[in-house]
Amino acid sequence: MPFLIWLPEQDQRELEGHIQVFLAEKNFEGCGGLEMTEEIKICIAAQACLLLLHRNTDYYPSLRSIVVYPGGYFVQTSRHLGAGVVEETRQARLGQASQHGAVVLAWDAVRKATSDLGLGPNIVLHEFAELLGSIDHNLRGLR
Repeated sequence: MPFLIWLPEQDQRELEGHIQVFLAEKNFEGCGGLEMTEEIKICIAAQACLLLLHRNTDYYPSLRSIVVYPGGYFVQTSRHLGAGVVEETRQARLGQASQHGAVVLAWDAVRKATSDLGLGPNIVLHEFAELLGSIDHNLRGLR
């Protein structure tokens, strides 16, 4: 992960610890013929855990699985337009965070963002930040 060299040594050690816990706690699943490798797991875990630096955390508590496709994928969606009319569409996606225990990612988008060194959109950071946002929102509701 090229961006890791820019982190102070103490942050690198903290990140490595987060990655180890994340990999031990989360299930990774390859879909669409993608064979799950250590490279894929570590690449995703490192980026997801980067968002956990200097936070009191329990490692995305509602997240159970990270589902990875080789590339973009399609999902069927439906929305009610009123008067009994339902619109059904197929949407192309590169990633999606669910409050029901899964993050879905397109490996080609993950790899491209990793090699771009922060020059473009990062699907892993985006989806995991959404999870953190929902966690923070839920915690505020408990106070």
